[in-house]
Amino acid sequence: MGCNNRCGFSACGCLGVVLSVVFGAVIGVLFAFLYIPAITTVAWMAFGLSVLVLIFTLAAVYLGGLYSHTALARCLCRNTACLLVGTIGTLITSIAALAIVLNPASIAVSALVALGAFFFALMIIALVAFIQCIICKICCRQEPIQEC
Repeated sequence: MGCNNRCGFSACGCLGVVLSVVFGAVIGVLFAFLYIPAITTVAWMAFGLSVLVLIFTLAAVYLGGLYSHTALARCLCRNTACLLVGTIGTLITSIAALAIVLNPASIAVSALVALGAFFFALMIIALVAFIQCIICKICCRQEPIQEC
């Protein structure tokens, strides 16, 4: 297996989106059946992680702009859109979840929790894909790196 074949994972591809949808649906159902009692704590953790990932992404974009021919800049071209969608979606849904009473009897609240879980899973998968891309590009410098 060549180096470029290992660098081919993208969070916005079929696998990342399907895993996020499945994760969101499972969390929404578990919340609706009262299997996640500490959902407010989970919403606070999702909010905090999304803020950290947003700061990390903004710092990476700044550094990638300064040094445009690095592995960081090339991986930003490939993964930033999906990472920002997951991060901003997690941020917005966690703020919405913290602003209301999370009653599992409401279908709208269960849908909000499922949507938040979808964005959270997408954010984590995109972050892992971004870091994996950087590591792969750094470790495989002998092979040519494709432009954005």
